[in-house]
Amino acid sequence: MNTRYIVQGQLKRVVAEHSPMPFPEEIEDDDELDLFGLDSLAFMELLTGIEKELGYIPRSILEGDLYPETFGELVSAYGAEAK
Repeated sequence: MNTRYIVQGQLKRVVAEHSPMPFPEEIEDDDELDLFGLDSLAFMELLTGIEKELGYIPRSILEGDLYPETFGELVSAYGAEAK
């Protein structure tokens, strides 16, 4: 299971459903999540979509200790708390 691939796939799905922004051909770790035009509800949908595939949402995000600002930070949050 490739965490980066799962997070990217879910991000692409949520952007297509909730944002007028086109999803880029390639995404880099330092790409800011704000650029995708997601509101807080869409971000929660992103997290629940990832949860369905990985089985959890990182505690640091749930408890508000971390709000990922970039794609790399979001992927790293899942990698740091992998089961």
